[in-house]
Amino acid sequence: MTVTITSVLLSIAYVALLRWAWGVLNWVWFRPKRVERCLRQQGLAGKPYRFLVGDWKENSDMLDEARTKPIGLSDAILPRVMPFLHQLVKDYGKNSFMWIGPQPIVNIMNPDQVRDVLMKINEYQKPTHPLLKPLACGLASHEGEKWAKHRKIINPAFHQEKLKLMIPAFYESCSEMIDTWEKVVFVDERTCELDVWPYLQSLTCDAISRTSFGSNYKEGKRIFDLIKELTDLTIHVILRAIIIPGYRFLPIQSNRRLKAIDKEVKASLKALISKREKAMSAGEDTKNDLLDLLLESNLSEIKAHGNTKSVGMSSEDVVDECKIFYFVGQETTSVLLTWTMILLAHYPYWQARAREEVVQVFGNKKPDFDGLNHLKVVTMILYEVLRLYPPVILLNRDVHEEIKLGNLLLPAGVKVSVPAILLHQDPELWGDDASEFKPERFAEGVSKATKSQVSFLPFGWGPRICVGQNFALIEAKMVLAMVLRLYSFELSPSYIHAPRTVVTLQPQHGAPMILLKMAVTITSVVVSVVCVAVLRWAWGVLNWVWFRPKRVERCLRQQGFAGKPYRVLFGDWKESSDMLKEARSKPIGLSDALLPRVMPFLHQLVKDYGKNSFMWIGPKPRVNIMNPDQIRDIFMKINEYQKPTHPLLKPLACGLASHEGEKWAKHRKIINPAFHQEKLKVITVASTYLPISVHLMIPAFYESCSEMINKWEKVVSIDKRSCELDVWPYLQSLTCDAISRTSFGSNYEEGKRIFDLIKELTDLTIHVILRAIIIPGYRFLPIQSNRRLKAIDKEIKASLKALINKREKAMSAGEDTKNDLLDLLLESNLSEIQAHGNTNNVGMSSEDVVDECKIFYFAGQETTSVLLTWTMILLAQYPDWQERAREEVVQVFGNKKPDFDGLNHLKVVTMILYEVLRLYPPVILLNRDVHEEIKLGNLLLPAGVQVSMPAILLHQDPELWGDDASEFKPERFAEGVSKATKSQVSFLPFGWGPRICVGQNFALIEAKMALAMVLRHYSFELSPSYIHAPRTVVTLQPQHGAPMILHKL
Repeated sequence: MTVTITSVLLSIAYVALLRWAWGVLNWVWFRPKRVERCLRQQGLAGKPYRFLVGDWKENSDMLDEARTKPIGLSDAILPRVMPFLHQLVKDYGKNSFMWIGPQPIVNIMNPDQVRDVLMKINEYQKPTHPLLKPLACGLASHEGEKWAKHRKIINPAFHQEKLKLMIPAFYESCSEMIDTWEKVVFVDERTCELDVWPYLQSLTCDAISRTSFGSNYKEGKRIFDLIKELTDLTIHVILRAIIIPGYRFLPIQSNRRLKAIDKEVKASLKALISKREKAMSAGEDTKNDLLDLLLESNLSEIKAHGNTKSVGMSSEDVVDECKIFYFVGQETTSVLLTWTMILLAHYPYWQARAREEVVQVFGNKKPDFDGLNHLKVVTMILYEVLRLYPPVILLNRDVHEEIKLGNLLLPAGVKVSVPAILLHQDPELWGDDASEFKPERFAEGVSKATKSQVSFLPFGWGPRICVGQNFALIEAKMVLAMVLRLYSFELSPSYIHAPRTVVTLQPQHGAPMILLKMAVTITSVVVSVVCVAVLRWAWGVLNWVWFRPKRVERCLRQQGFAGKPYRVLFGDWKESSDMLKEARSKPIGLSDALLPRVMPFLHQLVKDYGKNSFMWIGPKPRVNIMNPDQIRDIFMKINEYQKPTHPLLKPLACGLASHEGEKWAKHRKIINPAFHQEKLKVITVASTYLPISVHLMIPAFYESCSEMINKWEKVVSIDKRSCELDVWPYLQSLTCDAISRTSFGSNYEEGKRIFDLIKELTDLTIHVILRAIIIPGYRFLPIQSNRRLKAIDKEIKASLKALINKREKAMSAGEDTKNDLLDLLLESNLSEIQAHGNTNNVGMSSEDVVDECKIFYFAGQETTSVLLTWTMILLAQYPDWQERAREEVVQVFGNKKPDFDGLNHLKVVTMILYEVLRLYPPVILLNRDVHEEIKLGNLLLPAGVQVSMPAILLHQDPELWGDDASEFKPERFAEGVSKATKSQVSFLPFGWGPRICVGQNFALIEAKMALAMVLRHYSFELSPSYIHAPRTVVTLQPQHGAPMILHKL
């Protein structure tokens, strides 16, 4: 099957679509099933994966049902809080998994594996969600170096010595709550029914405000109200987003309010921080609150690194940490206190013991830091409450790369879950009384109670253990000490025991009542994320395949462009493909125009709609640009108009050919000297501004040409002195040999393995692209052709890397250089590195050099071989020009070996080569992608458009080249390219502008050497068997070869 650039590009668009479709199918079915097999093979069990939703519906239904029923205080809370997880472990055991949509959650309950997960913080990272970002910000959400930096700076603010400074603030907050209770309690009866939950929330809000920012709860109430509203609105948006796709993006009041709140919170905190920073700069006394401690620690870190601000936290970072102080500092402690009071009310014995201890330690004195640390019974109670009612019941981590966990091999994309609520009540870890409230188990501390296993996780574990755990426990002890000292309490008959999770584990109906309208679990949050992602993705696809193409089409038509109407998804692909197949089946005459055969659709498009036309490569419009001024603009603005890329073509179109921006500029700067050295003679080809020196390459060119001539000598009959020969494969071998000698100092036979591999790589790449059009995701299938593709690329890189390493060692040892392209490239790279103080990142890496060598091989051979082939075909058709060229060669060289200076004096040969390049350009289309809206002359090109400079059309445009534009007339270049083009950008065989082919003069000198030697030894004519059938396979090639009759001179 033949392939043109158009069909390749169309296939690329189609491949992109099919790849996307495959990606979705892989995401919702193949990958989950593959992961499921992997998990089951390792002994893990769970329900079979159900398409897209997984266990979500069953989980949701069970949770809804459980939420309708309260439980007894002595009952296990797991069947109510997470009924699906409870049933899963009951049915399948600890080694189980469940499905949150297409993502499996593997339960980890082995303490050693839990230790591994929580210790390897870079391999197992916290899950993220954009809607929770305003709440779960700062240290709670950072990863890697940023987390380490923030943790280092924040840690000093929570040291034990610093916590002593917080005790007065805790005491004041507790006193205010007690005073409020005093007003509620009836004076006569001295008892009343009270829901302590909202009071404890207010208390912890006040405490975190005082300890963090030195203000009381009333002064900081605005921020707290905003954060509470932010929490409620976030949950509201998450819930709506489950039902309404893209709900959070709608310009409605709730979403606007969400942004406004976040903005106001940040502004308030930023103002407070700025005020503190100014006070610190002015030398004012610090307030010893968390904010001052944080700012001091941050400043110390910056000063310790020579006032390098990047090592510290920015103002935005400090704002985020303040937000997390507010949110987490209040939420965790308030639920701990609420559950503690509920359990102490249920177990009056332990309430009495705690009260006795408090009275014994403090009497009527104000509680202090040392006394709080001596409250052993209270500490035991708090630990037991945290065990039975952990604030966060699940600790989830994402696995981004395949990893070994104990005897398990976890594939990428799996989520591991450490169910603290299950782990804390596991009879195997805690004994048969694991579900009972027995604070005495902590009598000798946590380590003894857990038998030194990782099985107690109320604040997490490992490097990421909550930095504020001691802060929370000291605050809780202060509150309990003051409450126990003044009150005895019991549960109200109206109390309903209904634990549920809303970020933290809370009493659904308060103590005795709760004011939240809806319940949100971790499961529903994750599922909502999945739903939003899917629906957002679906909208993106619909926009890509319909709305955006139609919008761009309107824009182009309004500016005077014309083309066929957009057809959903395929665009003009099918019609273009059918026309190309039909054209490929018929040869053409030597004098016929190439375009109707090579690109029949483009030919018909321009015929029907004119030069200002566009076509559709799938959903992407390709706008034809044939105005020389606009072409100049495109080629000069290399950052705005970038080369199209495709992953399948990456192994071939690598190196300088594919790089953009700074990387391209760096590589071009280093590679240029490999083609131009000051010490060498400079050959400058008219119309270009890039002088390229190839003097040292002449002997290599001569040797390669001599070998080809010698092969022809053996084929030509001695008697008849003529024979029929297909010159195309010989010219391919010649250019392979030449590029191998000039690039790497080896001849073609020595480098044949690399050439064979590159040829096989090219064929396989085209094969995979064609199959991928029909079979979605074909290139990802674990089949022989795909495995071979990777193996070839790997072998080529290994061969080239070995060659490069050998040269680098030789250079280091001071051995003489071989003056080939590789040596010149390595010398230039080393010079660039040394010029910047041996900074390696300014030069090319070993991998970069390998890629550049690959493009030397591929482009260096391909372009010159087709140029020589079409030149011989045309000279065979036009014998007068063949004779003129021969006369010039004989006149310049006689019987001497062609040399550099002589080749530069071959004016007729140069004219012929230019004319061949005009009529048969190696690359017939030069395409560029537009990533952002841009002005081009009088046009406004929208983002996503591709602009195309059809060199094959431009080179034969009668308006630019005259009425004889389609005729072979080398004399038009008699006064050079500039004169022939009238100084317009209309001759693009090697591109134009800053990205003009760095090897153009190299190719022309090689072509002149080959022609000079062939013309001096042979005259030639086209064989009667020659079929004129140009077609594109990367470059413009003769489909049926180039059989000729050679006559030895």
